[in-house]
Amino acid sequence: MASFRYYTDGAATMIRKNGKYLREAGGWAFVLLIDNREDSVCSGGCPLTTNNEMELYAIYASMKDFLLKSESGDMVEICSDSSYCIDIFTKWAFNWQKKGWKKSDGKPIKNLKLIKAIWKLMANIKSKSCMLKFKKVKGHSSNQWNNKADELAGTAKNIAFKSGKTVYYGENDGLLGEKSNYVD
Repeated sequence: MASFRYYTDGAATMIRKNGKYLREAGGWAFVLLIDNREDSVCSGGCPLTTNNEMELYAIYASMKDFLLKSESGDMVEICSDSSYCIDIFTKWAFNWQKKGWKKSDGKPIKNLKLIKAIWKLMANIKSKSCMLKFKKVKGHSSNQWNNKADELAGTAKNIAFKSGKTVYYGENDGLLGEKSNYVD
């Protein structure tokens, strides 16, 4: 039984123009440790996105990676410095699903397509008899793995900005790049 730990991070830039926020480029990344040894890194980006979308996509990519590399009974811990992401999957998503993927206040759930894709991967991890945990880590601190994921996401953001291309985990999964310029 192996222990997988993914440090995930996202980075994005938005600018204020005419009183509104405009989306710009972003990057996502993860650093994988298996049994406390660095195994691999992965990153990508999108020319038009938000920070939350990139944070979520890093989690999505890490779960896809885990499902490819793991065996039944393995353990996976997703470490993120985003309280928003951790809370979605540890506090809110279960009730959203029960209510037909609606929030209790009736407002739409942002990034729902990506959240539902992650929720499905979580079910796949469970059906593989693997244990999944989420862990909140402090961003921009002394955690070398979180800092490395942050650096990789920043580099991927710059590449997406310069190239104008979206880089997914593997093939185009349709989860990125569908946003308008303006933040809702």
